[in-house]
Amino acid sequence: MSSPDEHAPLAPTDGPQEPDVSPATAWQRLHPLSVWAAALVTGIFMIPSAIVGTVVLVVMDQPLWALAPLPATLAFLALVTYLDILRLRAVRYRVTAERMEMRSGIIAKAYRSIPRERVRSVDVAAPVYVRIFGLCSVTVGTGEKVGSGSDQLQLLYVTAEQGEWLRRDLLYRGTPRSGGDSSEETADTGAPVETELARLRPRWFAYAPATTATLGVGLGAIAALLSANAQSGGRGWRWLSEQAGLPSAQEVSSFVMAQALLVLPLTLLGLLLSGVVVLTAAAVETWWDYRLTREADGTVRLRRGLLTSVSLSVEGRRLNGVTLHEPFVLRSVGGADVRAVATGLAAADAQKTSAKSRLSPAMPRHLARRLAADLMRAPDSPLDVPLTPHPRAALRRRFTRAGMVTVAGAVLAGTLAWLHTLASAAWWEAVHVAEQHIIGVPLTTSVVEASPSWFWAVLAVVVAAVAFWYAVGSYRALGHGLHPRYLLVRKGMAVRDTVALERSAVIGWRITHSPFQRRRGLADVAATTAAGKGMYAASDVGLGQGLDWADQAVPGLLEPFLVRGEESGESRS
Repeated sequence: MSSPDEHAPLAPTDGPQEPDVSPATAWQRLHPLSVWAAALVTGIFMIPSAIVGTVVLVVMDQPLWALAPLPATLAFLALVTYLDILRLRAVRYRVTAERMEMRSGIIAKAYRSIPRERVRSVDVAAPVYVRIFGLCSVTVGTGEKVGSGSDQLQLLYVTAEQGEWLRRDLLYRGTPRSGGDSSEETADTGAPVETELARLRPRWFAYAPATTATLGVGLGAIAALLSANAQSGGRGWRWLSEQAGLPSAQEVSSFVMAQALLVLPLTLLGLLLSGVVVLTAAAVETWWDYRLTREADGTVRLRRGLLTSVSLSVEGRRLNGVTLHEPFVLRSVGGADVRAVATGLAAADAQKTSAKSRLSPAMPRHLARRLAADLMRAPDSPLDVPLTPHPRAALRRRFTRAGMVTVAGAVLAGTLAWLHTLASAAWWEAVHVAEQHIIGVPLTTSVVEASPSWFWAVLAVVVAAVAFWYAVGSYRALGHGLHPRYLLVRKGMAVRDTVALERSAVIGWRITHSPFQRRRGLADVAATTAAGKGMYAASDVGLGQGLDWADQAVPGLLEPFLVRGEESGESRS
C-alpha cells in the first residue's frame, strides 16, 4: 500500500490492490475538517437555545443575567473545539498488509490492532452535518460479541474517497484474479461490476406504518402532554382553557360521554394518522436511495439514508443465511423484510444487532422472498422447502397457557366488577378530582363509573378469545425443514421469523426439554453458530423428530450422543 501524506486523504484506487508491506508505512491522521464539523453541529443546537434564553431573561427584566447565556455558550463551544483538536492530534491509524492499527488518547494512551483476516464488516456512514464537508465515518467490525464496543475500530472522520478506499481494501482478501474474472470489471475504471439485488421503490413506504407502533406514536405524544399537565398539578389545562375560551373539564367530559360513538372513532383516527405520518417520515429518512448490491468478490453492500448516508459491506463468505422477518401487522398486509444471518454484524445489544443486520425495508412478501433467494444464491430457494409441522402436543401446550391466561382474566374481571359495585359516590368524586390533576379532562374514571355490570363479563370473554386465537396462531407458525445446503426453522405469532441457515455454519446443537415438555415428549432443538443471534431453535418439536432433523442436517455431529432405537438423546455442553 502506497502511503499518502500524513495529513492528506488517500486517493481512490482502481480496484483493490495489495498493500505495501514496507515497514515505512506512515501513520495517518483523521481529516482536520472533522473538528469544524463537530463544532458546527454543536453550535446549531446550542446557539439558538442561548438566544432564546437571552430573550426570555430580557422579558423577565433580568438584564444582567441576559448577558450570560450567549457568551457562556460560545466559551463552551471554544472548549469543545479545543478538546476536539487535541483528540485529532492524538488519533493515528494505519493499514498494513497484516493488520489495521489505531492509536488514541490524550491523557490515557491506547493502542488497538485488528488483524486483517478478522475484519468481517466495514460500515461507512455520512451524517448530513459531515457530508457537507465531504467526510464520513468508518467503522471496522470483527464480529466479536462484546458489549463494550472493543470489537470494532471507528474513524471520526475521513474523506468520502478515503472511506471508500478503506472499505474496499480491508474487505479485499488478495485473491488472484484470473482471466475469466476480467470480464467482471468495467472497461473504463477497472472497478468490479456490481450486481443489483434490490433498489427502493417509493410505494414500499406504504408498508412503513404497518406496525403496532402506529397508534403508539400518537399515544406517546398524548402521554407527554399529560405528564406535563400532571407536573403542573393540572394548572396547564386550566390556563389553556382560560386563554382559549375552552369549555371546562367537566363540560368536555360530559360531551365525550354523551357522544362516545362519535368521539372515540375520531380519536382513534387522529392517533392513527399521526402515527402514519411519523413512521412514514422515519422510513423515508432511513431507507431513501436504498440499494443492495453484490460485488464481483461476493461482498454484499447496502446503501441507504437521506440525512445520514449509510454504507454497510459484508463479506459474501460471512453471510451464512437470511431471516424472513414478518411482524403480525406487516404480515397481515402481505409485507416482510429480509435480515442477514452473518458474522461481523454483532453490536452492543440485541436491538442494535437486529437493526444492523436488516438488509431491506418493508416490502411485498413475494419480493422479500425473492431477495432472500438471491442472497443465498441457491438454484432453488430454501424458503420454498415445505416445512414439517410440529406434534399436536405443542398445540395442547399452548392451549394450557391460554387456559391459564383465561382464568387470570376471569379472576381480574370478577374482582373489578365486585369493586365497581362497592364504590360509593364520594369515592368516585375523589377519583375524578385526582384524575383531573393528571389528565385535565377526567374521562377514564367517568367511563369506568358509567360501565354496565355486563361490561366486565365481556372483557373476560375477549381476553379468553384473544388468548386461544394467539395459541392457535403460535402453533401454526411452528415448522422446520431441510434444504441440500440450508436448514430452516420458523416460529412466532406476534413476530414470525423464518430462518434459513447454512448447514456448514452449524457448530453444535443444544437440546433442552423442561419437565412440562418431557411429559409431552417435546424438546427445543437449537443449532448453534457463530453467525447472527448465535442460536436458532426449533421450539416444541417431538424429541425423536428433532434429533433426526439435527442428525440429517449435520451428519455425525450428534452421533456420539444418540441412542438408536430409543426416543431419547442428550447433548452436553
